[in-house]
Amino acid sequence: EGSSMIFPAVLIVVIAGMFGCVMGSFLNVIAMRRGRGELAGGRSYCESCRHALSWKELIPVASFLIQKGRCRRCGAALSWQYPLTELGTAALFGTAMWLFLPGADGFFLTALILANLFIGLSAGIVVLISDLRFQIIPNAAVGTLLAVGIAETFRRREFFVFGLGGGNSAGMGEDGAAAIGIALFLAGLWFFSRGRWIGFGDAKLIGATSLILGFPASIAGLLFSFWIGGVAGAGLLAAGYATAKSRIPFGPFILAGTVAAYYFSDHFFAILFHLW
Repeated sequence: EGSSMIFPAVLIVVIAGMFGCVMGSFLNVIAMRRGRGELAGGRSYCESCRHALSWKELIPVASFLIQKGRCRRCGAALSWQYPLTELGTAALFGTAMWLFLPGADGFFLTALILANLFIGLSAGIVVLISDLRFQIIPNAAVGTLLAVGIAETFRRREFFVFGLGGGNSAGMGEDGAAAIGIALFLAGLWFFSRGRWIGFGDAKLIGATSLILGFPASIAGLLFSFWIGGVAGAGLLAAGYATAKSRIPFGPFILAGTVAAYYFSDHFFAILFHLW
């Protein structure tokens, strides 16, 4: 009986991963085109020879491997960013599905959580690519994350109130106030440093991600972002990939801190409480 239950679960996770792989290809195109100031629509093309790609050249991961990482028309090398983004999105979607398979909370609540999570992950991937490649955090992606945060705030509050499972007793006002306060803190760093310490896009981004996390997890998300960024920055300096004057995008660290807080904020505060 146990094995008969595991097989459908694994199949659902695999399907979610395949869907994520396709979405990763799409999100990569969106991020790259918006970063270059192009329209998001239109056929995909080789960035070297501008050759319009056929469907055979657009199969996620497989086309890259079959073509040995080169354009079929001009032979130019293709960026590893494409298969890595596709595989990364597949892993994220598959992991999300595995963690939130329908259980005691019921199908409706699980579907709501997964919908918010998939949309949030998609917007986060666009932010990640855009900030790493162009040091731009798109307003559309931040707006999407903000919408996910509002939906999560209602879910945490309403499902707790009506006894539908999930959520916590934190009020929507507390979630919103914490998110605004954290965003204003980063906006203050941007203002007083005139953009040298941090970008204004980072302040908008952490406001949206803090709303997704809710209070007090958003406090952990802020701390984790700076800690992860500090460790990564020190590693880049030690390895010679950056200098004291290098501009290192902070958006990826905000996203990493958000993910860490989403899963580990309860343990983090439990440890602090125990030490106190």
